[in-house]
Amino acid sequence: METQAQNPVITNPNAKVIKRYQNRKLYDTQQSCYVTLEDIAKMIRANEEVMVVDNKTKKDITSSTLTQIIFEAEKKARNYISIDTLREIIQTGTGSISSYLEKVLNRPVTAAPRAEGAAAVEPADVSQLLDSTTRSFDDISKKLEDRLSKAADRGEIGNVQERINQLHQKLANIETKIRQYELDN
Repeated sequence: METQAQNPVITNPNAKVIKRYQNRKLYDTQQSCYVTLEDIAKMIRANEEVMVVDNKTKKDITSSTLTQIIFEAEKKARNYISIDTLREIIQTGTGSISSYLEKVLNRPVTAAPRAEGAAAVEPADVSQLLDSTTRSFDDISKKLEDRLSKAADRGEIGNVQERINQLHQKLANIETKIRQYELDN
């Protein structure tokens, strides 16, 4: 019989618990079947709450499992992250993507609060978020434009400008929604 100390701490009781065994197999405790990383990715895309637990240690390994999913997707991607960006990631802090994002975004990368237990969002918070997001987007956009310019000089232009334009449009849509939210509250 397992003691309470051996059981994982489940922060969200609605989360689907996936156990990872020493042989690296993943077991969905709700559906009583083995799953793959791709299956977990599909659950995440379907907005299911998923928690991955090491079966032996009972530690929450969700973060490392989701990182592995991203890594596997990156290996299959047609367009890889540029060598320059990968070098920047390795040279930044610990060489982790999160430390790189902290540097690029100029603020710590933290987990967002869950909708259920989250505090009410104040309009001032939304405005600060909008300003911060705009500054971050501008910084990233500038870096992308610099790289685009270098790529143009080397004749490596593909659909990068189209992607930048799509990002500009998405940011404009987000800004519009946030402003509408501020007006409504």
